Formats: sequence, C-alpha cells, structure tokens
Amino acid sequence: MDMSRRTGPLPRLMLISVLLSLCGCTPPPRVLLPNGQTASQASLSSMLAAHPLPAEQNISALPLGRTDALSFHLIQVRDREQPHLHAAHDLSVTVLRGTGRLYVAGEPHEMRPGDVAVVPRGTPHYFVNTASEPAVAFATFAPPYDGSDQVPAH
Repeated sequence: MDMSRRTGPLPRLMLISVLLSLCGCTPPPRVLLPNGQTASQASLSSMLAAHPLPAEQNISALPLGRTDALSFHLIQVRDREQPHLHAAHDLSVTVLRGTGRLYVAGEPHEMRPGDVAVVPRGTPHYFVNTASEPAVAFATFAPPYDGSDQVPAH
C-alpha cells in the first residue's frame, strides 16, 4: 500500500521531524541571557565558535553575566574536574552538549544533554566527561561567583 497517499504532506513532515530529532539532527540549544531590561539570544554553536576550548586546556569557565543574586557561566570540560566544593555558593548545572558522570557527595550520576543538577553549597562534586568531545554545560551560581570559592575535596 502506498503510505504517501494515506498520510498526506503534514504527517510526513511530522514523521521526518521526529526521525531527524532521533538521529541527533536537532538544532543546537539557544541561550537567552539578560541584556539590561531586555534579553538577547545566542545559539550554543555561535557561543562555542566565539570561545572554543583551547586544545591544551582541560576546562573553561566563561562568565556570561550576572544579576544581584546569581551569575551564569558556560563551562566546557575536555576530561574531568578535580573533586571540589563551593563553601559559599549553590550551583545549578544544565548539560547542553556531551555526556558524562557527575559525582555529587561521592555518588555518580549519568548526565546527558538536557539533564539538570543542583549542588548545594558545601557539597563535594566533580564532573567526568565520557565522550570524545568536550562536554558543555550552563552553570548558575548563587550568590554570584567570583572564581575564588573552589575548595579541594578529598
């Protein structure tokens, strides 16, 4: 039976869209950031093209902005972080690209694009990339992070 006659053009387009998303052919995530009283949007691809992780560097933490209450950063991890904690900052992480294992208080958690983790201040944690390309995440710190509150954890 010729399915094209039964389904019509709209269902075929929906089927193609579903198949492309299952193949990983979905458009890259976009990031919407405050810009004064408005907001601006950028694609993850353009952000990474403008700020690539240098070949000799393991981790990059690019500050994207801040408000009075929090700061937000684009994090790239080639291999792994060292175990650490933030004594005065709560952390929220959303994986945007890649896969890995986030260890929180010694417990491993598999992470993939779209997964979100909240790490309360004082909690030891670290991320291990399990893919061949750098993993990318959007991290939010409250209060705003100045880069000095990272205590090694054992």
